[in-house]
Amino acid sequence: MPQTEQTLTPSENEALSRVLRRYRDQGSQALLPCLHDVQAITRWLDEATCTSISKSLGVPLIQIHNVIEFYELFYSEPIGRRIIRVCDDMPCYLAGSEHIVKVCAKQLGLAKGSGTTADGQWTLEIHPCLGRCEQAPFMMIDDQDHGYVKADSVTKLLRGSQ
Repeated sequence: MPQTEQTLTPSENEALSRVLRRYRDQGSQALLPCLHDVQAITRWLDEATCTSISKSLGVPLIQIHNVIEFYELFYSEPIGRRIIRVCDDMPCYLAGSEHIVKVCAKQLGLAKGSGTTADGQWTLEIHPCLGRCEQAPFMMIDDQDHGYVKADSVTKLLRGSQ
């Protein structure tokens, strides 16, 4: 886990406190829902937040780290305020997902093809499967699904979701 610690607003701190109180002393069985609820507030899980979760649930900190590292949709470092996920499984790849990623990266100014923009507004992720093979190529912008994506529609999709 990186040593970066995030700064939360007073309302985010209060929401985090409510979540931790709700899961207090519930142990390992509450770990996944607690992590989801906390990350919905904090966007990513820094060391201080993980320590608070550990104390609240009564589970070892290493268990929290292991869960965060295992599941792709938990983040242990800062991410953008908006997330684009492009599926890269075989049906999506054959339907052109590689080109979709390149167009997204170019639009966002990401040289590597994935990552977070310098202004912290967008994160582009490439996923091995988003479970929508029948809609290849498939992408998500935040929680909004987009199937049968064409490279020439990416700019419109990104503008429309701003």
